[in-house]
Amino acid sequence: MEAALSICARNGYERATVDEIVREAGFSKGAFYVHFESKEDLFWAMLEERLARQQEAFRQTLDPSVPLSDNVRTVLRGIFGLHLQDPLWSAMFMEFAAHAARDERVRKKLAAMYTSWRTFAVEALNGALEAGAVRPDIVPEFVASLLIAIVEGTIMQSRLAPEHVRLEQMIEPLSRLLGDWLEP
Repeated sequence: MEAALSICARNGYERATVDEIVREAGFSKGAFYVHFESKEDLFWAMLEERLARQQEAFRQTLDPSVPLSDNVRTVLRGIFGLHLQDPLWSAMFMEFAAHAARDERVRKKLAAMYTSWRTFAVEALNGALEAGAVRPDIVPEFVASLLIAIVEGTIMQSRLAPEHVRLEQMIEPLSRLLGDWLEP
């Protein structure tokens, strides 16, 4: 998976080949096909593993009894931290999102990933509503979509204009802004 990430980020998803991936990983092509049917299947496995790991980490650390801005800060540190630790991932994800724009089957699978994140965010917001940690007039589905857009947009800006948007510098102001907006 590390070899695939490196090659796809360097060459682009479309130009990366299974031959390159197995060569860099030190495996045979046969070993690759024991685990994956295609390069696309490898990408989905990487994405699903990353998504599950990240959501489980958030489930373990989110606490509806603390101010919402603290939970937002935790989530932003986690998500932005992954992108800072592994900048190749966001490059590959952007490439795969472009691939999804041209392939309806891939778009639907990527949409399912977003549905998973949105569902996770809605559940967290509903928990915060029950705990009285957010304004009672919010619509969790709308706020979840907005939060995803803010996070994705910030990451995109940091990739395209890093001299203006540094993820580590965005955590505190975004946490305060979102906390001020959402807290009762």
